[in-house]
Amino acid sequence: MLTVVVAAAFALAGCHRATEQDCEKILDRIVELELKDQGIQDPATVASRKADARAKRHDDLIKSCVGKRLPQSSLRCIEKAQSADEITEKCLR
Repeated sequence: MLTVVVAAAFALAGCHRATEQDCEKILDRIVELELKDQGIQDPATVASRKADARAKRHDDLIKSCVGKRLPQSSLRCIEKAQSADEITEKCLR
């Protein structure tokens, strides 16, 4: 019963626990924006850099992101962010 109440509370608050896929999406978005700032927009390069970042930061990603509360407002903010700093300084605070 407690599990149902907790799940309902998260649903009402628009929050859920971040999954590995959520965390990968956040990392991918940060990489995209960092590359955009550097003038790099080649799709193959962007895809390669995303894969590299996921591989290099996988353990940190699991430790620091997966399972953390992730409000829907943060996800919307991440999608609309114009810079990597905006994600880390605004969306994820």
